[in-house]
Amino acid sequence: MTNKSAARALSGCLVAAMVIFPWMVGRAADEDGERVYDGHCRQCHGPEGRGGRAPSLIPFDWTYEEALDLIRHPLCDMPPIPASALSDGQVAQIVAYLKTIK
Repeated sequence: MTNKSAARALSGCLVAAMVIFPWMVGRAADEDGERVYDGHCRQCHGPEGRGGRAPSLIPFDWTYEEALDLIRHPLCDMPPIPASALSDGQVAQIVAYLKTIK
């Protein structure tokens, strides 16, 4: 293999990694959010936030800040969830997950 063809092969590998890696990281984040959602929200809001004993969350139109405020200080009969039970980071994971659902 010549230096030129080796450089092309390396460039191709780097481009493929730049395309695939963000997709894999994004999918891992979705899986974390889904796991946290399943542990804290699914029981009432149903699978994928589509409703159950509590209303559907889809389409998910809230910002992270709005969702955090509603989780900490609900405007309905939902019990408030303190940061000691669900961290702000976990709320961010749930928000990211729910925004992926169409």
